[in-house]
Amino acid sequence: MPQVLLIFCLAGATHALYKQWIPDTNYENKTNWDKGDVPCGSDRVQFSSQRKVSVFVETTHAVQEMMLPMDGEIILNSGAGFYVFSGQDPGCGAGVRTKFKDSESLHWYNPALWQAAATLNDLQDGHFLFSVHEESVPCQQDDVIFKALSSFRVDTTSSQTTIPVKSVSVLGKVFDSRLEFSEYLSSGSGQLQFHGSSAVTAGNPGCGDPTGCDCGNSVNHERICSAVTCGSLSCKKPLLAMGHCCEVCGAIVTIHYTDGFNLQNYRERIRHLFLSLPQYKSIQLGMSKVLKPERLMGIIPLGSSPEIQVVILDGETGQLSEALARDMIKDVKSHGSILGITGADSQTASEPGNSAGTVVGAVFGVLIMITLIVIVVVLIRKGVVQMPPMPPMPSMPSMPSMPSMPSMPSLSRFRRSTNVSDLNGEIDRGFDNPIFDKPDMLNNIPGTDSIFMTQTGVHFVNPAYDENETDFTV
Repeated sequence: MPQVLLIFCLAGATHALYKQWIPDTNYENKTNWDKGDVPCGSDRVQFSSQRKVSVFVETTHAVQEMMLPMDGEIILNSGAGFYVFSGQDPGCGAGVRTKFKDSESLHWYNPALWQAAATLNDLQDGHFLFSVHEESVPCQQDDVIFKALSSFRVDTTSSQTTIPVKSVSVLGKVFDSRLEFSEYLSSGSGQLQFHGSSAVTAGNPGCGDPTGCDCGNSVNHERICSAVTCGSLSCKKPLLAMGHCCEVCGAIVTIHYTDGFNLQNYRERIRHLFLSLPQYKSIQLGMSKVLKPERLMGIIPLGSSPEIQVVILDGETGQLSEALARDMIKDVKSHGSILGITGADSQTASEPGNSAGTVVGAVFGVLIMITLIVIVVVLIRKGVVQMPPMPPMPSMPSMPSMPSMPSMPSLSRFRRSTNVSDLNGEIDRGFDNPIFDKPDMLNNIPGTDSIFMTQTGVHFVNPAYDENETDFTV
C-alpha cells in the first residue's frame, strides 16, 4: 500500500507556509516606470518630490539628469551606481522624461500581491499554492518573505493595531524576534518600506497543532475582499468557500478528523496521489483548517467546530474539480481510519440543488413548529396566555325561539388556585355598585338584614330556602 507508506515518510513534516510579497520598488523593474521601460543614458529621471520611496539599484545606470524625492532612499547593490552620460546615448534614442510610479496604494491585505509556497525551494522554483483569499495574505503562523535583492513599500493599515507573523525576511535578513524587528521598523529604511496604522510583529509562534491552525485573518475579511474583483460565473450552483471573497465553479470537500490527523501529511498525500496525474494538471487546490460556526436551528450561535476545507478549482466548468472531489471521497472511505479521518462530504457547482440541505431544512422547520406549539400549550395551561371567549352563535332565521349557544368558559380555570391572602385582601368587583360598594348603606335598605359581605364575596339568605339555610354567593 504505497499510500500508507507515504504517510509515514512524511510524518516529520511541519505545517509552515511561506508568503512572498510580489511588488517591488527596484530601479531595474520596467513596470515601475510610467513609460514602461528602464531609463537609459538619454533619459531624464524623476521621482515625485512629495512621495516617500525606497529604491533598490542592482547595477550601474547612465542618465541625463535625476530629480530625487524630499524623503527617500536609494539602496545600491555592490558595484551599482549612476553616472551622467554626456551627449546622446546611441542605444537610447532622443531620450524622454520618465517618472517612477507611485507605490503608496500597495496594501498588505491585497491577496493578489502575495505568493504562497510550502517550502523555500518551492518558492524559488515557482511552485506556488492556491489559497482562499483570507489565507493568501500572511497568516499569524506564516513566514513572510521580501525578496533579497529588492526593496518595497507596503501599507499595513488593518483592523488591528498589530499584524503578527512568525518571521519577516527583508533584504536577505530574517527577523524572528519581535524586539529585533521593531528596531528595524524604527530605522530609516523600515519607515520607508512599511507604513500604515498597524505594525507588523515578528516572533509569533508557528503552528504547533498537526491538524492545522486557524489563519487569523477573518477579522480583516471585508478589508481583504475590498481589494478583490469577482468575475461572472456560468455554473449551475456557484459555491462560496469559507474565507473566500467570491463564489466559484468547482468543488468543496469537507474533512472531519480526529487527533491523529496531520494536515501537512494529507496535503502531500493529495499532491502525490492526484495532483501529479496528467488529468489534474490544471487543478488549483487549497487546503486549510477553518472554524465553522454552529447554530441551533440555524439561528442561535453555539460556537464553532474545526474542520478541514479543501477548495478545488479548474476554470469555468468545474468538471475536473468534481472528478477529483469524488476521488478524494473514495480515498477517505478506503483509508480514512489510517489517516485520522472520520468522514468527508463534498459540494459541487454542477448540482442543481442540495437535496440533503433541503431535507435538513424541512426537518428543522417541523421541529420549530412543534416547539412553538408545545410552548403555546404550556403557556395556556399555566394561565400566562388565555384563549379569548367564543362569541355567541347567532340564532338561526328558521328557529327564532332557539336560545343562543353559551360562550366558552375561559381557560383560566386551568390556572393554579391562588390564595386570597396573596391579593392583600383586595377584591376586584369589576364595576361600581352603589349599594354593595358601601356596606353602611345596607342597613338602611329594608330586607337587607340577611345580606352580609365577606372577603370571598357578598352572601344573602334566600327566604324560599330558609329551612335549609342555603347560602348563595354573588
